[in-house]
Amino acid sequence: MPRPVALLCLISVLGAVACTESRQQRLAESAERKLASGSPTEGAELLRKVVALNPESKTGVRALYKLGFVLETSLRDFEGAVFNYNEFIRLSQDRVGIYEVLKRVANIYNDQARDPSKGIAAFRKLLDLSPESLEADSFQYHIGQSYYRLNNFDQARIEHQTLISLYPKSQFASRARLEIGNTYYMEGKYDIAEEALKQVIRHHAQSEQALEAQFLIGQCLEHQGKLRQALQEYESVQGRYPSPQVLGMRIADVRKKLKQQR
Repeated sequence: MPRPVALLCLISVLGAVACTESRQQRLAESAERKLASGSPTEGAELLRKVVALNPESKTGVRALYKLGFVLETSLRDFEGAVFNYNEFIRLSQDRVGIYEVLKRVANIYNDQARDPSKGIAAFRKLLDLSPESLEADSFQYHIGQSYYRLNNFDQARIEHQTLISLYPKSQFASRARLEIGNTYYMEGKYDIAEEALKQVIRHHAQSEQALEAQFLIGQCLEHQGKLRQALQEYESVQGRYPSPQVLGMRIADVRKKLKQQR
């Protein structure tokens, strides 16, 4: 091909790219105005047009994030939000942006979509992406809780014990110890649960989880027929337990059972 023709083709391609980018920017600006005026549905439609023109351009990648955010926070379309967030993660070169968007994906699976398996995968990606993150203990805790929701109590214990081992001073350590005891309780292993729950009180005596652990110890004892000991545990947290009605019901029920035994 003669050079002048090749040059004309190149100019034509560059012109088309510039024209597309200009259209994307205008649409993106229109989307921002719609969103600012309280019209998220119209704003989302304009952002979709931005993405459709070229999702790989800088404007297209920004639009993917913005569209995901609007779908998540304003339109409550969590499936659509995750799709656009994942496209942003795939196309973006911004490591910090990817990390923040991946957190949003993980939290959607954890809090809104109720999909523990996908939540686990997202939280593990976060740990792989930034193992030294100040939020790593939180991600590890959520992995353990996700396995709990899947009724995989063995793996939940492994994940929570990993948190305690790696982050012994974490604010989530007391919760992790409580959840280890709770998994044994859910399996009906009341004697093991009791010993695990005592670790919460031993290591985190002033925490809210210590009160919850003491109440659960009472339930473990009650299930084992140790009613007097159970009553002592329940009465020891009176005036401090955050659910006084529940505690009152347990105390009344145990007292009734003890009276029947006489």
